Order: sequence, then structure tokens, then C-alpha cells
Amino acid sequence: MKKFTLLLIFAALISCSNDDNNVSSKNDLNGKWNWIITSGGFGGGVQTPETTKQTRVIQFSDNTLRTYINGNLFQTQKFTIQTKPSVFGGNRKVIVINKESLLNNEVSIDHSFDIIGKKLYLRQECIDCYTFEYKRIK
Repeated sequence: MKKFTLLLIFAALISCSNDDNNVSSKNDLNGKWNWIITSGGFGGGVQTPETTKQTRVIQFSDNTLRTYINGNLFQTQKFTIQTKPSVFGGNRKVIVINKESLLNNEVSIDHSFDIIGKKLYLRQECIDCYTFEYKRIK
């Protein structure tokens, strides 16, 4: 039942209007965000810090994204925010990771985003991909 409710919430968020009043800017992203849950994918899976035994914090600062896993810096990436056509319909602001910032043969997927209250929702811009929920730390 929890998974069904969670999927309904994400479906409602995805269907929200994309007008400029609802689109966040890079300045709104600045700060630290604590990972709460990841859901989606072909199988509709759900991951949390409890199920993965892993904490994740992301930090946006200007054009730099830092990812911390279990308190240790895992990756530093440069990014831009661009308006692009979305697989969810219309144009959306997306976080685009600079190719030079990728590790080895890593493939980057653009993430559209919404900030609602103190929560950040990142959605991979592809069919059957994942949605990540974070809560603002500071």
C-alpha cells in the first residue's frame, strides 16, 4: 500500500504544470540535500537509506554538484541548467552534467527537478527511470 501511495504522489508531481511560476532556479538548488527515497525503474523498486544501508547527501554550489556517500565525498561534477523538452511533456528545466565530470565510462542522464517546500525531486529524463527525493539540510 505504501508503494502505491508513493507512486500516486510522484504521478501527481509529474503531471504538475511546467509554467515559469513553478520552475526552480539554480539559486534555489544551492545548499545541501539529504536523500530520503528513490523510486521507479522498470520494476517500480523503492530504495531508502535503511534498505541500502547508505546515506547520501548532495550539495549544489553555483555550477558544482558534490555527492557524499556515508559522509565521504564520492564525486564532484560541474553542471548547467537548461530548458529542454521533457519525456513528461512540455519543456522543463533540467540539470545537465558536464561530460568532463563523468567517471570512467559513466553515462549521464539529465534530471528535471522541482522544489516543493523543503523537498527536492529529481526525475531522470527517460522512460522507466528513477525519481529521487531529498530534504533540504541547509
